[in-house]
Amino acid sequence: MKEYYEVINVVFIHEHRIYGTVENLGAFASVVKYNKDGIDHEELLENEDFAIVDEIVFHHVEEDNG
Repeated sequence: MKEYYEVINVVFIHEHRIYGTVENLGAFASVVKYNKDGIDHEELLENEDFAIVDEIVFHHVEEDNG
């Protein structure tokens, strides 16, 4: 059996006043995805430009077929 967790950070982007998700969290900057005016954006933002407001954790369990 293989067990692992997937963590999604929900962020509030101050400049655009919208919510998005972190795709890659870095020490000083992160890749953030968001949708503005019906257009999807993926952008490198400095960590001070957004605030993490929630964390969604998915618990995955895969069974071995052996």
